[in-house]
Amino acid sequence: MRLYTAVQLVEVLLFGAVLLYGLLSHRPSLAVLGGGLLLGKATLNVLAPEGGTVLRRSILGYGLATLYIVAGVVLVKLGR
Repeated sequence: MRLYTAVQLVEVLLFGAVLLYGLLSHRPSLAVLGGGLLLGKATLNVLAPEGGTVLRRSILGYGLATLYIVAGVVLVKLGR
């Protein structure tokens, strides 16, 4: 297994753990954070066939994730 692949798997496990912890501890903002991080990682990998550097794909993926997280946390706070 290549180092890059191993790092990605560790990131996915960590982000999934944040999501699960947020769900199990009844902290919806943390669950949104974990989901957003997973969304960013997925977007980064979905864009791989399109080409571009890892940095560019990361900026796009985690930029989208940031929008998701901000919107999610705002909705969580408004719902209380």
